[in-house]
Order: sequence, then C-alpha cells, then structure tokens
Amino acid sequence: MGGYVTRSLDFTGRTGVITYWRAQRPLALILLLGPVISMTLLLSPLPNWTALIGLIPILFVYIATIALGVRRLHDRNRSGWWLVIYASPLAFSGVLFVRTGGLDADPSSPGFIATAIAVLAGFALYVWGFIEIGLRKGRPAPNRYGPAPI
Repeated sequence: MGGYVTRSLDFTGRTGVITYWRAQRPLALILLLGPVISMTLLLSPLPNWTALIGLIPILFVYIATIALGVRRLHDRNRSGWWLVIYASPLAFSGVLFVRTGGLDADPSSPGFIATAIAVLAGFALYVWGFIEIGLRKGRPAPNRYGPAPI
C-alpha cells in the first residue's frame, strides 16, 4: 500500500488497470473516514465547526482519485483532460434535470425531453469513461507519458 500513498497526488506517469483497481480499495476506506470523523466530532463536546476536519480525508480522496484517473488515461495515451469530457456531461445533465422540475415535470414538455436526452447522453459518456479508464488495457509500448507500467 505504500506505493499507492506515495503516488496518490502524482499526476504524471502511467498506471495500469490492475494497479488502478488496487489503489481504489484504500481510497474507498479513506473516504469512509471523513463521515466517521465528522459524526464523532459533532457528537463530542467540541464546537460543531470542528466537524469540518472530516472533510480533509474526503478532499484527499477526491484529488487522489482524479490523479489516479489521469495516470490511467496516460496509460491509454490520452490526456488527463478526458476526465472532464467523461464526467461533466453527467453533472450538467443532473443540474438540468433538477432545474427543469425533475420527475414532477410534464413528460411531454420540450424541456423534459431535452433534459432526458441530456441525462442519457451524459450517462453514456460516463459509462464510456468507466470502460476506458477501468476496464481497457493500456498501451504496451512507451508513449508520450512515459514507459509502460510494470
């Protein structure tokens, strides 16, 4: 696990698909620490603002996950900016869904139909990103991001 921690915030180089999934396990465990710390501090006699300390592990996991995704994309010989392409349409369509009334909107209205198309397109891009980052093997030869991972 030591190698994962030292490379957690490193956005350079490449990471293979097996190492990617191995690194996700400790990140998931660290992510669970945030709410536990926050709830413990809220229930303690300390001031409530101290519960914000629980955001530190969550912020660490957020940045480390982005760095890990960037290194996976580098292994696929793609720029890390592809993460924005994979994730932002789903976030945008979620915001659009809420803004147009969500499930309470009239299903025959043009806004609802446009939102439904945006949500489906965003989900498709998100799934494509998951397959690209989490399932496909990297390039076996060295590329512009470095040598192939071991």
